[in-house]
Amino acid sequence: MSSEEMLYAQGAKIWVPHAELVWESATLEESYRKGAGFLKICTESGKLKEVKLKADGSDLPPLRNPAILVGQNDLTTLSYLHEPGVLHNLRVRFCERQIIYTYCGIILVAINPYAEMPLYGPSIIRAYRGHAMGDLEPHIFALAEEAYTKLERENCNLSIIVSGESGAGKTVSAKYAMRYFAAVGGSESETQVERKVLASSPIMEAFGNAKTTRNDNSSRFGKFTKLLFRNQMGVMFLQGATMHTYLLEKSRVVYQAQGERNYHIFYQLCAARSKYPELVLDHQDKFQFLSMGGAPEIERVSDAEQFNETVQAMTVLGFSIQQIADIVKILAGILHLGNITVSKKFNEGSEEEDTDSCDIFHNDIHLQITGDLLRVSAEDLRRWLLMRKIESVNEYVLIPNSIEAAQAARDALAKHIYAKLFQYIVGVLNKSLNNGSKQCSFIGVLDIYGFETFEVNSFEQFCINYANEKLQQQFNQHVFKLEQEEYLKEGITWTMIDFYDNQPCIDLIESRLGVLDLLDEECRMPKGSDESWAGKLIGKCSKFPHFEKPRFGSTSFFIKHFSDTVEYDVNGFLEKNRDTVSKELTQVLSESNMSLVKQVMTLEEIDTLSVDSAKSSTLGGRVVISAGRKQVVPSKQHRKTVGSQFQESLSSLISTLHATTPHYVRCIKPNDDKVAFKWETAKIIQQLRACGVLETVRISAAGFPSRWLYPDFYMRYQLLVYRSKLDKNDMKLSCRNIVIKWIQDEDKYRFGNTQIFFRAGQVAFLEQVRANLRKKYITIVQSVVRRFIYRRQFLRIQLVINGIQRHSRGFLARQRVQKMREARAGLILSKYARGWLCRRRYLRLRHSIFGIQTYARGMLARSKFHAMRDHYRAVQIQRFVRGALARRAYQKRRRNIIICQAAIRRFLARRKFKRMKAEAKTISHMENKYMGLENKIISMQQRIDELNRDNSNLKHKTSEISVLKMKLELKKTLEAEFKNVKAACQDKDKLIEALNKQLEAERDEKMQLLEENGHAQEEWLSQKQTWRQENEELRRQIDEIIDMAKNAEVSQRNQEDRMLAEIDNRELNEAYQRAIKDKEVIENENYMLKEELSRLTAGSFSLHGRKASNASSQNEDDVGYASGKNTLDINRPPDLLSKNYSYNDSTSLVVKLRAILEEEKQKHKNLQEQYIKLASRHKPTEDSFRPACCLAGRGP
Repeated sequence: MSSEEMLYAQGAKIWVPHAELVWESATLEESYRKGAGFLKICTESGKLKEVKLKADGSDLPPLRNPAILVGQNDLTTLSYLHEPGVLHNLRVRFCERQIIYTYCGIILVAINPYAEMPLYGPSIIRAYRGHAMGDLEPHIFALAEEAYTKLERENCNLSIIVSGESGAGKTVSAKYAMRYFAAVGGSESETQVERKVLASSPIMEAFGNAKTTRNDNSSRFGKFTKLLFRNQMGVMFLQGATMHTYLLEKSRVVYQAQGERNYHIFYQLCAARSKYPELVLDHQDKFQFLSMGGAPEIERVSDAEQFNETVQAMTVLGFSIQQIADIVKILAGILHLGNITVSKKFNEGSEEEDTDSCDIFHNDIHLQITGDLLRVSAEDLRRWLLMRKIESVNEYVLIPNSIEAAQAARDALAKHIYAKLFQYIVGVLNKSLNNGSKQCSFIGVLDIYGFETFEVNSFEQFCINYANEKLQQQFNQHVFKLEQEEYLKEGITWTMIDFYDNQPCIDLIESRLGVLDLLDEECRMPKGSDESWAGKLIGKCSKFPHFEKPRFGSTSFFIKHFSDTVEYDVNGFLEKNRDTVSKELTQVLSESNMSLVKQVMTLEEIDTLSVDSAKSSTLGGRVVISAGRKQVVPSKQHRKTVGSQFQESLSSLISTLHATTPHYVRCIKPNDDKVAFKWETAKIIQQLRACGVLETVRISAAGFPSRWLYPDFYMRYQLLVYRSKLDKNDMKLSCRNIVIKWIQDEDKYRFGNTQIFFRAGQVAFLEQVRANLRKKYITIVQSVVRRFIYRRQFLRIQLVINGIQRHSRGFLARQRVQKMREARAGLILSKYARGWLCRRRYLRLRHSIFGIQTYARGMLARSKFHAMRDHYRAVQIQRFVRGALARRAYQKRRRNIIICQAAIRRFLARRKFKRMKAEAKTISHMENKYMGLENKIISMQQRIDELNRDNSNLKHKTSEISVLKMKLELKKTLEAEFKNVKAACQDKDKLIEALNKQLEAERDEKMQLLEENGHAQEEWLSQKQTWRQENEELRRQIDEIIDMAKNAEVSQRNQEDRMLAEIDNRELNEAYQRAIKDKEVIENENYMLKEELSRLTAGSFSLHGRKASNASSQNEDDVGYASGKNTLDINRPPDLLSKNYSYNDSTSLVVKLRAILEEEKQKHKNLQEQYIKLASRHKPTEDSFRPACCLAGRGP
């Protein structure tokens, strides 16, 4: 039986690919035979499948590791060293045992638990101090202790490389490593150095970390921290540190994707704005640079408390109070700079927009605040945001910026200021951390971004992935070197191990006519563009095997990285690589009156990492702050691009890492939901491939990954050979006999000086053989033990059965006698029971009959009572109905009699009326009627004259309305003047609050006036309706009088009397006509006065808008003064409507006319008083325009 057939026997555990789980466990249903074309398996979910195989068996599915090897601390100790085995081992440790650290050779794999773990206290540090790597559980402290011990023993430089994607926990791992070094390398007299090293973390996190969709505290820059140690009496003491940064993500200052934040320091400053009122800060949502992502808060994090920690850390690291104040002013200036509004500009003399230029208001509040905070000229800042200068040989030309260009210049300036400020802070940190003493050795901690791929990948992702390519190359070379050194130390023969070399991909990026070279060349072209650069890439780089051009379009390209193939979008590559900012704007900032701004703007970027590797002392930092001599600023043509600077920094970093002994920490992000101990297999396997863990596994598997010490191997596998071939005094020979017996292929193993080396799968084969032998021996032992147990059980059962039979027979006899006794006693009991039952049945039957009879008699009595009661009620109803019918007939007859009487009385009244009407037509009656009418008409004429004089006074008041209108126009001009000073009033917050309160009071007064005006209009309408009714009644009465006079003329007995009557009638008619005309004149004047009042009311509220309450009250049907609908109606008194006047009363008409004239005069007087009151109340004043001015001041 071959080894494959033995390993792939029925019941063996294997791994099969799965679409979602990546790998799924399965069990073999049938044993494998050489040449078989398929395997029958049963998956872990219970499904039966057939896996197709090649004839030679080269594609057999990977086997699962034995149970003893599951959950190992080191992945390289697994017998089957493959991808599913590594993944399963990590999942068991992380999910089932909640262990976040695992070794993979020289790599420490750290999985982010997204939960607080009690693993980093002082007691844990003391526990790992002095223990070798592997003695205790895997931990970041164990790796740090290994590095520190090597530093003490060999006095060499070391490095710890922490990598992983965003949210995997790189920053936390680097922080705990530095905490361990600060703890074990400190002393009682140098606690200040430890404090400074630990205090640098919150400062760098505040200025260099931000919230992303994957991580709430993501580092947006690379950082290499050197912890400097000196040897004192054989003990390494921490004496200082230096820090080097790489590729700060400056674009985050001006733009954040949805769900992300800007750098933490901005939100911390806004949360602590009450401490710095001079910064004129507001809530973070009010600033454009902070509100783009829409996620300003971080759960369970207080920005105000974080700001206090940042300021405290800056104080510990030597920042003065003035420096901190100037730094927060620069940060606030960046925020206000982002709120400067760039608006459209229109051509002079027209409303056409000028698309080639733009405008920024001189009184822009944020422009003024930015100038005040940065101590620069706001006018110069505005000028160079709106203009750009193009220089030639002997002259320069000013060209206006468009809106997009001005906004780009503003954003570029903000990014430039923040990047320079970041460099300054790093420089101050390095100066504080490095005391300048002679350096002995160092331990470098590299916290750098991991491999990134998104839907849209730009210049930042390109640089990050380029850095990971270089680090992966260094990692592969180092792992290969360690593997070969291990074989040489053990003295075994070996062949060259083939490993993945990503040098071709690196050549594609950094060689001549590579991606970076072509990018720099295109940046130097005057009219270079992203599209033309993409065309050059496709033309020049297609020869590289790791370069692919897109199928469609030419705005992207593909690079085959070691982890994955990434598509890069070329849009923005040139602009980000140039990283240009207006020279004039930087000059404006260089002329600032604030020393810190001037110092920040004159910083020079120098990569000191390569200098550190050649010198014994470290200057530290990426920036050198020189205040004593003037720095030479490179010209625009010779200025280094971002790509070239990053390439140089990366080369110096790799050189430094090659000169040190590296230790690797690979951080893994288990899920995107940030849920504690949640495992997403697809995401984790992609990270394991990207961070080099699986490459380490592959290199180990290509050699001899399984290694056993001779004593350990002897203790476990001694039962595989006979005792005659075992010698406890020579374990190496014993182990050789065991291996030679079961593994015939000598290439599958090697015997070293202290260990046995096995190829992948051989230890699992030995485990299978050991399990089979144990099963065979155990089966023999079990058979003998079972025979002894079963015989002893048989004898015991036989003895027990005999005793049970004896006792059961006696029990049955006693039971039979008991049944006979019970039968006899039952007969006696049944006799007495039957008698008792019969008596009880008879008594119950008799009691039931008595009850039925009782209820039956009661029911009959109740039914008879109900019948008698119903008969009585029917008689009463009939009595009342007959009475009602009789009364109804009586009422009907009585009504008929009354109607007859009324008809007779009406006939008699009509006959009497006709007789009285004939008497009223006589001359004597008319004379009595018109007696004294002439004198009364004269007095009425005098009163009408008085009304005319009053009306003329009203006309004089009407003329004053025009004067009021002129004053109103004057106030409108004052309103325009108030609008012109709108900008000057914006910064007067207290005055605005007072004006707002006054505005509310004026609004209340306005609403009160509108309500009074509405009530006045309603009273006027009601009065008008009353006048109309009275006028109509007066006309009707006059017409009746005229008709009566004409009828009287016909009945005159002679011509003289008729002529006299005609003369009298003409005089009366003329008097009445004059009275009617005068009344119509008064009505017209009153109507005009009403119109003037309504216009005055509308004019007094013109500043507040026309409302429904001050609209014209004239009806749509009023079309003229002479129409009946437009004439003022006079309400008829109730007695005039119901009473029939006697025609014999000659003075009734005059009395009525006089009363009407008196009433008209009184109403005219009331109307005049109302006009005077309304005119004085709504006279425009300066205070009446104040609310309008306030509203205008708040206008756009």
